[in-house]
Amino acid sequence: MTKLMKTTAGFLADDSGAVTVDWVVLTAGLVGLGLATMAVVSGGVEDLSGDVGTQLASQEISASFGSGAVDWVAGNWDQSNPGIYDSYTAWMAGFEDQQLLTHMANMEQYAEYPAGSGHPYDTYHDEYYIARDEAISRGLIDPPT
Repeated sequence: MTKLMKTTAGFLADDSGAVTVDWVVLTAGLVGLGLATMAVVSGGVEDLSGDVGTQLASQEISASFGSGAVDWVAGNWDQSNPGIYDSYTAWMAGFEDQQLLTHMANMEQYAEYPAGSGHPYDTYHDEYYIARDEAISRGLIDPPT
């Protein structure tokens, strides 16, 4: 019986396989977290991939080597202060080329102000685009594409 008790005591004291058990538990936990994350994210990823697929399906591919330029039309922008268009167009028509480009560069900082920003920003916004239209009509800059 002594031999059986020594063997049993030795077996109970041996912990060489405990690390394997720890790793199995930790790995199972990580796999569980991964599956839970996938379940939460998969709906959004599916919606986004559907949107991308729809956008790609609706794209038109051109096989020619055209310039891609569109026909430019003066005044084809969102005017914030439409009452000034005619008077400012006439005013800027009298500018020298360099004076016009300088004025346009000075007003460019206001180009992205939304309509209704208030005076003087609405006027400055429109001044930039009126100057840009005049510069395009003179051939000083290329029209937007």
